[in-house]
Amino acid sequence: MQHDLFAMPAQAPSVFFALQPAQGDQTVLDEALRTYAPRFGQPTPLPAAKRHVTMLYLGQPLEEQLPALLEGAQRAGQALRAQSFVLTLDQLAVFGRNSLVLAAAQTPPAAADLEAQLRRQAALHRLQLAKPPKFHPHLTLAHTHDGKRTAAEAIAPVRLSFNEVLLLRGGGGDCYDVLGRWPLSH
Repeated sequence: MQHDLFAMPAQAPSVFFALQPAQGDQTVLDEALRTYAPRFGQPTPLPAAKRHVTMLYLGQPLEEQLPALLEGAQRAGQALRAQSFVLTLDQLAVFGRNSLVLAAAQTPPAAADLEAQLRRQAALHRLQLAKPPKFHPHLTLAHTHDGKRTAAEAIAPVRLSFNEVLLLRGGGGDCYDVLGRWPLSH
């Protein structure tokens, strides 16, 4: 078989700092999915192992860029001095790439501080390959198929506790590759 020299290269997986819900919190997220998803047709649920709150998107490094990025991310993670916190997701919306999300109407101070520290450390260690969007804590439950976006609406609050930040790498499959893990203090 001949290799296609002119084919578009495969897109590199994204790398980002994130929070992942504890296993015990997946039940409340499953319930939220069962409650809200039917209003949007038959959205495709995100696997539980891929549910996360993105704290800082770094970009899509090429394979040869990954070692330097990981080295800088290790230094950045070790420099974090952030507190664990509870995130209250009290809004429902469809935005981005047809993402059905639970979002926070207000960002807890500890989450804002963690995001600011990550942003500073990423700049210090030259980690960002892309300009990150404005921080708005949210968690994707599913992907809709109709292309319609909806404004955020108030819902019964879902509270998630976070005590560590992870460096994740996307890709195929039902879970992310965990490239780094750092505890948040209590």
